[in-house]
Amino acid sequence: MKLLRVGFTNGDINGIGLEMLIKTLACPEMLELCTPVIFSDQNVLRQTIQTIDLENPLDFDTVRSANDIINGRVNLVNVCNEPVNVEWGAQTEQSLKAEANSLNAAIEAYKNNLIDLLVCCPGQLDNDFDSHSLSDFIRQALGEPKNEFDWIVNGDLRMLLLHSIAFTTELGEGMAIEAFMNDITAINHQLREDFGYIRPRIAVLSQNQKLGADITELREHGLVIFGPFDAKSFIEAGNHRHYDAVLFLEEEEARHALIDSLDATKTIGYVAGLPLVLSYPLVPVSHEEAGRGTADETPLREALYAAIDIWRNRENTRHATHHPLEKQWIPKGRDDFKLDLTKDE
Repeated sequence: MKLLRVGFTNGDINGIGLEMLIKTLACPEMLELCTPVIFSDQNVLRQTIQTIDLENPLDFDTVRSANDIINGRVNLVNVCNEPVNVEWGAQTEQSLKAEANSLNAAIEAYKNNLIDLLVCCPGQLDNDFDSHSLSDFIRQALGEPKNEFDWIVNGDLRMLLLHSIAFTTELGEGMAIEAFMNDITAINHQLREDFGYIRPRIAVLSQNQKLGADITELREHGLVIFGPFDAKSFIEAGNHRHYDAVLFLEEEEARHALIDSLDATKTIGYVAGLPLVLSYPLVPVSHEEAGRGTADETPLREALYAAIDIWRNRENTRHATHHPLEKQWIPKGRDDFKLDLTKDE
């Protein structure tokens, strides 16, 4: 099996991101899973390693560029052209610039086919449950104006917030319905390609009962989709456990209630619809915890595992559908006999 090259951004160097990353990659077994490529600054990484004082410190190789990546080793690509100072717990212009440099270098490496996927550490350009500044940054850099969705993943649960728009005119309502149908079709495709579901079960949570007719039409086209359900009662009954994906339409209060009930250390974000597999831990920068060596690396580890699984699912789907067999018409016995009625016999 191919040893994937996984890019890591440093996030906010004054937060807990690099600490989480160092603890994750310090485990020797990680090199059996992937070739890590950190886009950061050598001095910043060494200072962070010394500060958190691990029993088994991270061993890494500094390379000039992503073209010099060493397979089977932890690689550091220097992306800062000037000295960078770490100021634990502070939001500084220097740390924001270092985060942007890390992201831009990682995206450039992906464009040149030097890394396979990307995992982002928590930073000031952060994706949380309501903000999508990080994924917006990646979208603009890649220039991919397609159907991208910011998923929240926790174990077998996948949830997504869709923003519906209410129109008063008949033409506007038709456009809204068409947009909803297109979104659901794209989501169904992404669940099949990225998560390996053959016929994903999708639940729609909304107060808009008019969606019932659209959902019925989608079912007639082969999608396994149900709703609209009342979000509060749906979650209280634990019905989200019976579906592969749960879509919230403007039900933010219920969505937050569900998120709060989950194990935060296993909750990650994933941006679907991009050619690049991009995941990230859904944790804050946590400036108050920075530099103490107490950060839990589990969310970043989960984001890494999820990204690798999604990449492999995409590859499996691509191989399975690359050359589909054409339908063959084979005559059996005299089933192919045709009676010519033009002859006078």
